[in-house]
Amino acid sequence: MRKYFGALLALTFAAALCAGCEGGTVSEMSSLPELSRPYVGEYRCETLTLAGEDMLSSFEYVRLILSYEGEATLFWRTAEGCEGEYSLQYEADPDGGRIAFVPRGRGAAARTFPLEKGNVRLGLNLGGRYLYAQFGR
Repeated sequence: MRKYFGALLALTFAAALCAGCEGGTVSEMSSLPELSRPYVGEYRCETLTLAGEDMLSSFEYVRLILSYEGEATLFWRTAEGCEGEYSLQYEADPDGGRIAFVPRGRGAAARTFPLEKGNVRLGLNLGGRYLYAQFGR
C-alpha cells in the first residue's frame, strides 16, 4: 500500500507542477539561473577610491543590496556615524557580465558596469575625478 501511496503522491506533485505550463515546452521556460537570480543579495564595498585616494577608511560600511524586484539600494554609514541610502533600479545580465543601474527620475540614463564572479565594479567620472568602487559578496 505504501508503494502505491508514494507513486500517487509523486504523480500528484508532477501534475500540480505542470498545471501552470499551458502550451509551453520545457525549452521555452526560463533557465534556472534566471529564475534563481544568483546575483541578488548584499554586496559589501571592498574598494572605494576617489582620484586614487582611499575613501573607504572614512566609512564604517558601504553596502549595495540587489533585490529580486530589480531594486538596488546603496547604504552607508560614515566613521562619524552619519547614515544614508540611495535607491535605484537595475537590470542584470550575468551571462554577459553586466549590470545596468538606472537612477529614479525622468530622463535618467542607465549606466552599465561589470558584474563578474560575485563582484560589481563601478567607475564614474565625477567632475574630472575618477570614482572607483568594488563590491563583493
